[in-house]
Amino acid sequence: MKTFALLLVLALMLSCEKELLEADALGKNSGIVGTWVDNGVDGDITLLKRAENFDLSKYGFTINDDGTFVERKNANWEYSAPIAYDEFDGTWEAVSDSLLTITVGYWGGTMTYQIRIVSLDQENLGIRYLYAEDRAQSNKSPN
Repeated sequence: MKTFALLLVLALMLSCEKELLEADALGKNSGIVGTWVDNGVDGDITLLKRAENFDLSKYGFTINDDGTFVERKNANWEYSAPIAYDEFDGTWEAVSDSLLTITVGYWGGTMTYQIRIVSLDQENLGIRYLYAEDRAQSNKSPN
């Protein structure tokens, strides 16, 4: 019984340590934790604004400090108006202070992509999505 209790405590300590390391890895960008809603685009940069809740008629996502991620996006393959939205659960992991790897569900299964933080303040976020061949393996600076 003592061995089981010791293993349980050790496992809990390691899981807490991983969460702290993820938050620490974000450094100056730890303010990304929260809910963000679509606020337009500027070239290949997606602009979002901080929100208390999702806007039911717009794209958005929530980055939680426990490593979970919720994305509000197209509920199906149709992109014609009006767009039907749904919320999909996932996870995030910090690759560097400005790069997150996201694994999240979508209407066709599960996908993995990266988000490069281009700009961040208390109310506004600018990101670049990296898919497939554009994905970064390290903390390269944005183009």
